[in-house]
Amino acid sequence: MTDDDFQKHLDRFGGDLERWPPALAAPARALLARSPGAQARLDAMVAMELALAEARAGEEPPDDLADRIFDAAFGTGGGVQARDDDADRAADRLN
Repeated sequence: MTDDDFQKHLDRFGGDLERWPPALAAPARALLARSPGAQARLDAMVAMELALAEARAGEEPPDDLADRIFDAAFGTGGGVQARDDDADRAADRLN
């Protein structure tokens, strides 16, 4: 496996080699043993995945999120009103 192959598989399967297909995980481990660049890429992926998991912990999306995304994307004006806390956050960003 090359460093470029490793990066492609890392992007597809993530930083936990246990979740990779076995036919790819074994060559990936061999590459990690000899390539500091591959190890750095794995470390960066794991750090990013941990940060994303931390950021999502305990947060539930609003019930109307899909409707709001659809309305924003297609300008349907389906009558979905912004929540008060959304308006507060927008105002905070302007200050």
